[in-house]
Amino acid sequence: MGEFPFAYERIAATTWAYMSSLLMLALFFKFNRFWSVRNFDLLLIIMLAPGLLMIEGGSIWLKSYEANRRPAAAQQENVQPALADDATKKKPENQEADSLTGESPTNPLAAGSQSLEANDSVVSTSAATGKSDRIPVNDAGELDLDPQVESPVASQLSLPGYTIQRMGYYWLLFVAAVFLVRMLLDPRLVRKPILDPNLSIGGLVFFGLSLMVFLFANIVTSEPTIEDVRGARDAVKLLQREAAQDVDTAQLKRRGPGYRLFNLLPIIPSFNNGGEIMKTDADEVGQMSRYVIAAKSLAIASQVLIVLGLVLFCYYHYGNFNVGVGIATIYLILPYTAIYTGHVLHTLPAALMIWALVSFRKPLWSGVLIGLATGVSYYAIFLLPLWVSFYWLRGVRRFLIGVLVSLSVCILGLAFTSTNTMDFVHQVQAMFGFWSPLTQGLEGIWALGWNQWYRMPLLVAFITLAVSFVAWPAEKNLGTLVSYSGAIMLAVQFWHGFGGGLYMAWYLPMVLLAFFRPNLNGRIALTELVESNWRTGTEDDDQLISAA
Repeated sequence: MGEFPFAYERIAATTWAYMSSLLMLALFFKFNRFWSVRNFDLLLIIMLAPGLLMIEGGSIWLKSYEANRRPAAAQQENVQPALADDATKKKPENQEADSLTGESPTNPLAAGSQSLEANDSVVSTSAATGKSDRIPVNDAGELDLDPQVESPVASQLSLPGYTIQRMGYYWLLFVAAVFLVRMLLDPRLVRKPILDPNLSIGGLVFFGLSLMVFLFANIVTSEPTIEDVRGARDAVKLLQREAAQDVDTAQLKRRGPGYRLFNLLPIIPSFNNGGEIMKTDADEVGQMSRYVIAAKSLAIASQVLIVLGLVLFCYYHYGNFNVGVGIATIYLILPYTAIYTGHVLHTLPAALMIWALVSFRKPLWSGVLIGLATGVSYYAIFLLPLWVSFYWLRGVRRFLIGVLVSLSVCILGLAFTSTNTMDFVHQVQAMFGFWSPLTQGLEGIWALGWNQWYRMPLLVAFITLAVSFVAWPAEKNLGTLVSYSGAIMLAVQFWHGFGGGLYMAWYLPMVLLAFFRPNLNGRIALTELVESNWRTGTEDDDQLISAA
């Protein structure tokens, strides 16, 4: 009890899923309009929780199973050298005859494999390598595969942990398919009145701020993933012009396309002076704490930007501050936010895309932010056909200039931090994903039994959908931009090779904005944007009147 004022323990994922579902129903369910679209949307959001819990439960089972297998594997590795020594010391009497006939003496290690029971589990050890057939899982309980290695064998995939995870991914992808249909049909829903939350605005603001405090506590007390820490470390090595020696193309492919120099933003303040970051880390273990701080700082900043972006978008473009606070509260209360609260690769691209929507009346800034989101995680590049079509009547040049400027700055930064031309080519390749679709070493549902070649037709269907938004629908309003942007990032989940279905931050904020939007017919770029006179810096009076 003496530690109570300062102690903090994370709430179990299952408990939080039940509590958050009940809280969302109490705060946002319209009991006087039971058959409303709002209630259906709210139930869809709640339906995401079971899939997440199954995946999380499978990870916990695998970590426990692997922890029980490791002592047995270690004991077996100690037993094998002893058996080998005994075999060499105690030569059989017929060894000389065997050597004459060309036959080797009988060796129990060469007969196949040995098994040893420990903690009610069996470890199979190969005679050729002496290594145990461990389940390839990392500290998070997820599959940890090399890009050049095939998925686990069928005998491993039949384990309960993998079965539970497989069912979780099935659930998430099914719910994502329903979400996708709902987002594609959203522009057809024209009678959508603004429905305020059941709680007063004062209570809702207090509740949202409290959730943010718990969110930050989760980030501070949790351990970032190996990939998040590796991103910060690789960014420092890029700045030290050492990346080509330590980060090969295979590792870049496994981590996924992206721009590693963005990880420098929270690293620089954690060093004592500007020159210290340029020094080669003699003791990388000693510097690891700085990388952890950097990853956590970037995660907290990304979450704050997402929440502020949701509130400001609703305030400026929906004209309703209460709805913005309500949407931000739903995002903070979701089990997904609690479980994946500190994953930088989830939150940073989401923050940039949300702020691109917030600044949509400034096409230049929207283009810059979409370009940066593409640099962080290249999947945002598939938003370009939709956004170019939205700005086609007004603002398309400024938008494209913003995208090109941000991408050019990113590429220029790689040019200054690459050791040679080949290293620069590898970094650009990693930034834009310039390689053939991977079919080996994938994660998520693709490592749990799905044929990895099925990604090809899904990828073709996705590209067809993204390109079709150029001409369909012919007139795109703000509601179309929000809902179809969410639909594109939703569709990414079906072919994403590393944890597809789990990157919910990429689409959830836009889905929430679409669910709670008012009628936005007529809110097109031609009326929302004012064409600036680039020579004089003034704006035409008639255009100002029409925009007003």
